[in-house]
Parts: sequence; structure tokens; C-alpha cells
Amino acid sequence: MTPVRDALPVFQQHTHRLLRDMHIPDWDPGFLSDYDPDRLAQQCADAGLDAVMIYAKSHVGLCTYPTRIGRPHGNLTGRDALGELNDALRSRGISTMAYQSITFDNWAATTHPEWAQVDVLTGRPLHDRTRYGVCCPNNAEYRDYELGIMEEILTGYEFDGIWLDMIFFLAICACPACRDRLQAEDGIEIPRTVDWTDPAWATFQAARRRWIGEWTEVLIARAEELRPGIAITHNLANALSGWHCAQPLGAGRLDTYTSLDLYGDRFEHLVVTKMAQHLSASQPAELMVSVGVDLVDHVTLKTTAQLTAEGLAATATGSAFIVIDGIEPDGSEHAGNFEVLRDAFRAMAPYEEYVGGRPLEDVAIYLSDHSFVDFADNGSPAGPPTRLGGTPFPHVLAARGAARALTEAHIPFGVLTESDLDKLADYRVVVLPDVSRMTAEEAQAMRAYVADGGHLYASGYTSLVEVTGVRHDDFMLADVFGASFAGEEDRRVAFLTPDTDEVRAAVWPQPAISEPYNEEWGVPHEPKPLCTAPRADATSGARLAHLTLPYGGPAWGSVDDTSWASIHSAPPWAHTEHAALVRNGFGQGVAVYSTMVLERAQPQASRTLFTALVRDLLGSEPTFEANARTSVWVSAYDQDEDDRVLVCLHHYGVEQPAPVEPVAVTVRAPAGRSFTDAADGPGARVTGSRIAGDAIVVDVDLTAELGFVLLSYA
Repeated sequence: MTPVRDALPVFQQHTHRLLRDMHIPDWDPGFLSDYDPDRLAQQCADAGLDAVMIYAKSHVGLCTYPTRIGRPHGNLTGRDALGELNDALRSRGISTMAYQSITFDNWAATTHPEWAQVDVLTGRPLHDRTRYGVCCPNNAEYRDYELGIMEEILTGYEFDGIWLDMIFFLAICACPACRDRLQAEDGIEIPRTVDWTDPAWATFQAARRRWIGEWTEVLIARAEELRPGIAITHNLANALSGWHCAQPLGAGRLDTYTSLDLYGDRFEHLVVTKMAQHLSASQPAELMVSVGVDLVDHVTLKTTAQLTAEGLAATATGSAFIVIDGIEPDGSEHAGNFEVLRDAFRAMAPYEEYVGGRPLEDVAIYLSDHSFVDFADNGSPAGPPTRLGGTPFPHVLAARGAARALTEAHIPFGVLTESDLDKLADYRVVVLPDVSRMTAEEAQAMRAYVADGGHLYASGYTSLVEVTGVRHDDFMLADVFGASFAGEEDRRVAFLTPDTDEVRAAVWPQPAISEPYNEEWGVPHEPKPLCTAPRADATSGARLAHLTLPYGGPAWGSVDDTSWASIHSAPPWAHTEHAALVRNGFGQGVAVYSTMVLERAQPQASRTLFTALVRDLLGSEPTFEANARTSVWVSAYDQDEDDRVLVCLHHYGVEQPAPVEPVAVTVRAPAGRSFTDAADGPGARVTGSRIAGDAIVVDVDLTAELGFVLLSYA
């Protein structure tokens, strides 16, 4: 693996990475009064770090070097703190990357109020409601300012890379630059109401995504021009925060490697790291987390075990791992933070020489950033979001649920985006988890995939609403589903009742699957369009399950309104002819459509039915399978340059010290190859193996939280 890594940009070759967070203002003379770059560099070296990202310009907008364009940090009194820290780190053999904050810049937004993003509803700067001064990427003067700062950084200092943060909109910006550009390009005014079924609103959102993508391309192209060959990347995490930010996932292809800072749970990390295996222009991609429990709590650290678990999970999915540590306001370091960093990276070190290769995946979860929306917002004012950061949109929750279900079932899967439509044929099954908005191109790609022999699972409102804002009368993929749209659920709960023995067996001991749309007692249920589930009629497809409704009508009922059958709940009562689950042959392939989003549901029965449907679509034997507990995550990589398959077994977050965990893994050899041997890697002990046709069956004792097994082939 070494020759491949040696060909990467220098910063990308290093794996023990730190981002030293330094968003410190200068209105108090005590701020940065104890900032000692040499001491900080030694702390980094003592912690075993080999790559550090350092601040040139923070969200506050103050520069840590003597800038001629912006504003130097006043408390540095003319010092070149950027140069001092850069020199101190590099003299210790530590690779460095410059950090430049884009969009968030308090100094620029207040010194040049004409650069600020403006709230469409109030006409006031968006920073009225946050600590963050927010500049608009459509303002030409602001663009020149950021490009000038970049030129100072990259021509004035020796860095191995540059990381550009926050290339996004905070919310709907209605500054003159945005109004004029929208009018010139699309001939419309900025809408003031959210409506994903309004073509004008959809056109505006497409324009915002286009603008952010174009600005990202300008910044990266300029960095490449200034310093060819260095690592250049930007923070893609805001793409996951939803439509307000307008950051397209596809912009990740512009980077040397994709990088995202995340603060969600293990399943968010799982989806994102698997997505980055395909989206990133090179590997490894980068997962960034904080050493603290979150960015707001400055004191509370993750335990070494917690941070190690996140790092090992990144390692198991082939990602590099970088940790954010916030500087103390006076500029000093907290030794305890560096101890946690040191211990976590030490735990990861034994595995690093083995990672890499082509992921072995049978199933693709399709992650659509066009669907990072919630139809429940339709009709609401187009104001700022109630909070910053990630939002649990229905499609995102469904994608994470699918990842959880497939991981726990040990079914090999990856995560694809719109940039990967040409890769669909590489997968035996594609999962469309409530993909609430689709382009015509996406729909046609899915149709062609199934027609050519692919197997598709889709759920919920997938393909009913086009990205153009058109809500169709029927699913765009109705011919593929073998089912037609027949309305929407208006009850508080609906039920999927099996029609086949296979579905009955999957949901047993339950007689049916329930999908509640409102579980709040005493609150009137007022369903909104596109916020419950479709009703469907089977057309060319075979009905596997039908819709059952509770007693009475949409009303919950009362003492006087007797439209209920049980005082606490709404049990199934009225069987209908509507289909809840349909299987359809289309061309050479097969599609299964579920009106209910089984993969998003919390109950085990729903996830069990989802995985049963996926297994049925897989048909023949999977590339790998495991006899292991659901807490053991399994992945595998074909490392053809080493004539082997790497199997990764991650007992995620197991109590330390990790007890020995027995696992049996069956892996099928890459086409034209035959397995010859199974060998221990770090954290795993092979206790037995046998060749079975084109597969090898390996018994393993997992002796650490993460274990690697090396399967040689000829």
C-alpha cells in the first residue's frame, strides 16, 4: 500500500491530524495573551501528531499574520503568529495545512455591511441573530477580498495544503447581488415562501446550489494556480445540513479529497464515510470530529474510548481522521486534550499500514442532496433555520436507517450520490430510501438500471416530486414500481398487512407493520401533503402486502365521536385493496416498492422486513457475510496490488478492554481469483479456515475493538 500513499499530496499522506480551532476575538486584552507557538508545536509533537491545520483567518475574520488586505488580530501586536507556528511545526517534521474561513467573517461583514448576507424576510443582515458575520458569495468585492487573502497565505508561507471552511449560504440571502443575479439568470424575484412543489421556488434553490458550486470551483482553481500540487479541500459538511446552505454534495469532487466535520451519531458517520469512498477524488477521504463532546461545551472531553471508537470506525471505512481541539481564549493548551488525542491515535496506529483498496459492496444506498428537504415546511416563511448544523430530514433519516439495518445484518453496502449515477450497474441492489425529490435524469438512470438487470428497492414518496418543483400525478418510476400513486394517508396510523408467506415470516410474531404519523396524545391530527405516506395500487406488479386502516375516519375521536375501536390506540380494522408492498419485473430486472419507509422506522420488525426484501433482491450469495453480533460491523476491501482482500471487523464501542469476540466470515473471491490463505492482522486471530468453492470461510477471534483479517488470493 505504501507506493500508492507516497503518490498523494504530502498532507494527505499523514494520518495523525489535528485542527487547532482558534476563533478568538481581540476585544479583551487577555485573549491570546499566553499564545506560544513553540510550546503548542511541542505539545503536538509529544502527542504523536504528524499533520496540523492552523488558522490563517478564523470565523471572527481576524488574521494571524500581518495581512495587507484584511485585519490582523489586535492582540498579536504585529506578530506573525501564523509563520511562527508553521515554522515550529515543520521544524519538528509535522506537515501543515492553512485554514481559511469563507463566508463566516465578522470583521468583513461589519466593516463592509454591503457584503453581508441579508434576511429575505426582515431585510436585516443575517448576523443579527448569530455570533457569525455572514458574507455573500455573490458580492464581487467580497470575492476579491477572499481571493486576496488566499494569495497572501499561499504565496507568503510554505504549506502542504489549504482547507476552506463554510462555503455556503447561512439562509436565504436577499442582498442586491443575489437579487440581481437571480433576475439576470432566471428572470424571477426571490420567493418569500417555502414550497417544494412551486417551480419558482425550485428554480431559486437550483440557482443557489449552482452559485455555491461555482464559487467553490473559483476558490479551488485559484488555490491550484497559486500552489500546484498541494492538498486543497473544503468543508463539505454543510451539504448535509440541508437546503438552507445550498452546498451541493457534487462539489466534493472538486477537492483533492473530501473532508467533512460531523457531530452526529455513529450512523451519520457510517453513511458519510461510505459516501466519501466514492465521492472523493482520491483516497483517503477525511472525517473530522471534535475532541470535546460538542463545540458548544468547551470543557467536556470525549473519553479516550469514545474518540478511539470514532477513529477506528473511520479507519475501518478507509478514511483519515482529524480531530478539532479548541484553543483556550488566552491562547494556551490544555494538556488533557492532548493526552486523549495521543492515546486515540496510538490505538489507531497498528491498522494504518493495511487500509485502502476497492470496497466490496453488493448494495448501494442512494443519498440524494436534492432530497435534503422536508415537505412539512411547505407554506412557511423562507426565514433562517431555527438552528445551525445538521437537520434530520426524512430522506436523511431513511438513508441512515438503511445503513443501520444493512450493517447489523452484515450485508455489504456502499453509499452513492448523484455524481455516481454511472456506477449503478456495479451493484446488485440499489436502495432509494424515500428519495423525496428526483431529477428526470436520476429517474431515467434508475429505470435503465432495472431494465438492464438491476434490482431496486424504493420507499415512500420516491420519484413523485421532480426537482423542478413539479408534483406529478403519478410516480416518475411508476412503470418500474409496477404501482401507481392513489392518494395519501390521512389517518394517524396505517398498517402494512402481509399477503405472502415470505412477508408474514419476516414480520412474525407481529401480524402487520404499523407506520404512525402522529403519536402525540390529545393533539389533533392534521396531515400535510407529502408528509405521511402514499397510497398505491398495484398495476403490473404483484402485491406482497396491502394497506389496512384503523376503525373510523381520519379523526381520532372523542367521548361523543365514536370513530374509534380502542381508547388508547388505533388497532388495524379495515382491509383495503391498496398495495403497501409491490414486487415488479421490469425489463431484465426487478423492483420492490414500499409505501411505508421501513428502513426509517425504529421497530425491529420494520428493519427486519427491509433486510429480508434486500436479501431477496440480492438473490445469489453475497460477496461476504458474517455470523456475528449486530454490534460487529463488517467491511471488506480488494487490495489487488497486494493480491489480497482485507476484512475489517469493528466491534463498535465495545467496553474496554475488549473481550474476545468470535466471528465467522465467508468471503467470495474477486472474479478470476482463488483464495489461498487467511492470516491474522492487528486485533484479530484466525482460528480456522477452509476453502469452499470460490469462497473462503474464516473463523476469527476478534481480540480488540477493531480487527483485520488478510485473505490472500492467486
